[in-house]
Amino acid sequence: MTAKNKTEAKRRNAEALEHLAEIQAATRAVVATGKCPECGSKLRRNLSITGWWQCEQFGSEQFRARPQEKSCQWQGFTE
Repeated sequence: MTAKNKTEAKRRNAEALEHLAEIQAATRAVVATGKCPECGSKLRRNLSITGWWQCEQFGSEQFRARPQEKSCQWQGFTE
């Protein structure tokens, strides 16, 4: 790998980390409201992975807070 390639790889990595930080900050802002931005339901932490948050209506019926209501797909990471 040339010096030019290394510099370019470092730049791309820095951009990716900055983008990830922006996404995490946006998710933290949503979590602070306590409400899903898509359907207005409450949020819950998924303890499988640190920082993983989901709408309480996420997933199949057995995992939703109100199985009879529509599923929501919102989820995000704060860490």
